[in-house]
Amino acid sequence: MGPLRNWEIVLFALHIEGGTSKGVHTEDVALRCFELAPDAFSWLKHRQYADKEVVRKDLIRLRMGQYGEVFVEGRAGKAKAIGAGKTADGWELTSAGADWIRTNEKRIRDSLGDRTVRMDRQELLRSLKRLRDSRLFQDFAKGRASFSPGVGPLAELFRCRADADEAVWDKRFSTFRKQARAADNADLCEFLDACESAWKTWLASDKA
Repeated sequence: MGPLRNWEIVLFALHIEGGTSKGVHTEDVALRCFELAPDAFSWLKHRQYADKEVVRKDLIRLRMGQYGEVFVEGRAGKAKAIGAGKTADGWELTSAGADWIRTNEKRIRDSLGDRTVRMDRQELLRSLKRLRDSRLFQDFAKGRASFSPGVGPLAELFRCRADADEAVWDKRFSTFRKQARAADNADLCEFLDACESAWKTWLASDKA
């Protein structure tokens, strides 16, 4: 097992900062990289500081697909804030990125050894548990071929208005699907596909 490459640590840092389900600020990814591999992610002269620029460049390369597939989406915002405490800065894993994490997480953890990390896995597992414990998932497990939920139960499960924009629904499905892939949960992936298919069927009939 060879040494980890910087971009692999950046991708892993984004994952453990919650990048499967939310946008993560470049500075938070940089601090996590510095914690995991301080020699690789510090300033040259003042080595007690994390080098945000090194991380930002790798995130951009990951977004451009320079290390294989497009593993992340997002941007490093220039403005400090855009109002109400929000910034234009934020990065998330793509579905390909979630798949990469699932395949490589053990190798990366083994390489990093016993270094302290704050893993948002509990948040991830809580989110997936809510899906698995839902009535809709129970219905799906009982009869996948006959699974045909209405838009009301779907809206309740995904915490989304039935008449919300398609982009909002797409984001909900995409986020949960990335979480399920990162957790290597095939059943939930199939369940999410079935839910999205049911929603698209309802949408088509509503537009007719």
